[in-house]
Amino acid sequence: MSPGLRYFLIFTLLIPTIGSAADAAAGKALYAPCITCHGANGEGNTAVASPAIAGQSEDYLVRQLRNFNSGLRGTNPEDTGGAQMRPMAATLADDAAIESVVAYIASLDTPPAPAATLSGDAGSGAKFYVSRCGACHGGKGEGNDALFAPRLTTLRDSYIVQQVELFRSGTRGAHPDDKYGQQMAIMAKVVTDRELNDIVAFLNELAQQ
Repeated sequence: MSPGLRYFLIFTLLIPTIGSAADAAAGKALYAPCITCHGANGEGNTAVASPAIAGQSEDYLVRQLRNFNSGLRGTNPEDTGGAQMRPMAATLADDAAIESVVAYIASLDTPPAPAATLSGDAGSGAKFYVSRCGACHGGKGEGNDALFAPRLTTLRDSYIVQQVELFRSGTRGAHPDDKYGQQMAIMAKVVTDRELNDIVAFLNELAQQ
């Protein structure tokens, strides 16, 4: 291989790395307003029911920020958390800003597994999870970018339950253009409260692995 070709290939391989570093650097400044609710390290904040976002799927985070900006999420008057999130998402002026802040979030270390706060039967939860949730969220709660399904093992059990209840009530996922939210709303309605507690107990066990 000629020296010229070797240098060209090395430079080509470095381009994505340089771009990603620049995006993450720009995203750090854009993330500053998010710290109050999501934490300096993206670990979430139990006091304001904000989820951990470090370690979450980048594709999922981008889609949610776009949904907040477009009105697909957070416009229902019963969705107080979503209503608080919408003006924060609006500080991201365009897709480049959204992708930059998500690149920064992706650079943060995945937070420790959240402590369990709800009781349930993890053994039963494993069966319910496989039959109701695993096809979209992955066999180990790792998420699925192809379906824009989030990782679940970094989320607090109380937050997961809260969001399922919002999907059940139509507070979240009811917008006609939110096809993934509509799919989740259907699944939320086929899980009982007891089954949901068992499922999050199983997810708590997965998070410790």
